[in-house]
Amino acid sequence: MSVRILILLTISVLFITQPVNAEPTVEQKRHDLDHAIKKLDKINFLPNLLPIIIDNRDFIGLRQEQVDDLEQWRKTNRAPMLSAMHRIAEKRIEMKQAALSPTVSSSRLIQMQNEIFRLQREVIEHKLSCREKIIQTFNDENWISFFMVLADEDVGITVPLNYADARRLQDESEF
Repeated sequence: MSVRILILLTISVLFITQPVNAEPTVEQKRHDLDHAIKKLDKINFLPNLLPIIIDNRDFIGLRQEQVDDLEQWRKTNRAPMLSAMHRIAEKRIEMKQAALSPTVSSSRLIQMQNEIFRLQREVIEHKLSCREKIIQTFNDENWISFFMVLADEDVGITVPLNYADARRLQDESEF
């Protein structure tokens, strides 16, 4: 009789504690979200160039007016872009969890993916806006110095071939 009670008690404890152990902790959720954001940053379609530019503004030869223009763009757009990236990471985690649930329909998963696509487009639009601001702000000397910084930073970005060819051809025609 005592063996049965012990088994029943053990099973009861397992069932009672299972939901507590099955739910991820707040710390685990935060870690998963941070990890997802880092992975997102590595697979973004457009690189995050502004931090590199601001950190190397002296070497790139930016005038204070140019720095002010870029920092104004950053002040306006950084928070919304990071917020969208944060929401993408959250939505991806939610979708992975929902995909494991037999009660979530395929159409709901497609809706969730469409929301992720919308947020990704929002991030890309911010990055394209930054790209345009950089293009408007930089002069030829800034571009050359910037490409040197990128080569030194080893960020996996090379000088665009068309830019290098255009500069080389322009230099040759000046002789």
